[in-house]
Amino acid sequence: MGTPSVGSESTKRDSACLHAFGNIAAHWDMTASEQCHLLGVGDEKVLQDWMERLRAGDNVSLTKDVLEGIGCVLSIYASLVILLNHDRSKGWVRAPNRAPLFGGRCAMSLMTSGKRKDLEDVARYLLSERYR
Repeated sequence: MGTPSVGSESTKRDSACLHAFGNIAAHWDMTASEQCHLLGVGDEKVLQDWMERLRAGDNVSLTKDVLEGIGCVLSIYASLVILLNHDRSKGWVRAPNRAPLFGGRCAMSLMTSGKRKDLEDVARYLLSERYR
């Protein structure tokens, strides 16, 4: 029996990350366009292909940038569950926010701006709220 290659292990990791992201995206009622903007994927067909491959039981390989985007989403989701709870997290991402970072916009609009810094800023904001 051979040892799994690093590539095989990384595609398993990538697939698990994308699966978790898909669950969070569904919970937050994200459109395919929002998901693509958040992950920095320029073509919805690419995202659709990844999700179809996951449903078929195949593994996917993701870029470092996509994995970093998913990492931010996981951090945001975890912070929201700690601060609010699973159910209320859904409303928070869509509600107008008066915090200076958001300027009255909802978190989702900032998270899906297409700028990785905006996504990271939301994750940092929520981490700081957790440790206040």
